[in-house]
Amino acid sequence: MNAQGVLRPHRAARRDALVVVTTDGELPEWVVGWRRVGRRVRQVSAAGPLPTIEVITAFAGTCVLLVGDAAAFHPHPTRVVAAVRDLPDDDAVMIEAAAAAKRLGDELVLAHVVPVSFAERSVGMDEALEHGRRVLESGVERLARAAPGLTVIPRLLRQRPHELVGEELDADLLVLGGPRPHVPAHLGLVASSAIQHAHCQVLLVPRPAQRVVRAGRAAGERRGR
Repeated sequence: MNAQGVLRPHRAARRDALVVVTTDGELPEWVVGWRRVGRRVRQVSAAGPLPTIEVITAFAGTCVLLVGDAAAFHPHPTRVVAAVRDLPDDDAVMIEAAAAAKRLGDELVLAHVVPVSFAERSVGMDEALEHGRRVLESGVERLARAAPGLTVIPRLLRQRPHELVGEELDADLLVLGGPRPHVPAHLGLVASSAIQHAHCQVLLVPRPAQRVVRAGRAAGERRGR
């Protein structure tokens, strides 16, 4: 995000590149359409969660779309859900999710999860809920500027973060933060769970390097003074 609060993709995310991991060699039609408008799409075959993880870590710093068996999922997803943990760390997640939603249905669900480990009277629960509300409010405001016309539905969820990818998830495409452009690359719990359990296509968007995140937060704090 720049000084005016406008979403900007980080260079390390290689915004114009997309690696598509399939098991049956078929590209979804909506991805083919993305290629037609100039996005660089590279198709990679993988079978099983371990080879998929190897592909994701090998392409750390690039967006990776997991479609698995294309016939198993909706060929033209319409419900896009973006899971955001914190901002500006997940700015790129929102950018990619908004771009997909604009192509697929003009509606995006922006979700933030507050773990159920915070019991109703836990110390810190109120702060966690308030943080979630701030993240969602900020995300909606930024997307209103970055993607005019896109309907954004904020959802504050109480569950374990990795449960977001379970059977109850109502999504055709789930957009999550992926590995930072580090070596060796590291997959978080939610992304690892999505690889194994998500019942929809999953787009992993690389988060920026930690030094970029710290710089973004410091700039936000200066603007808030």
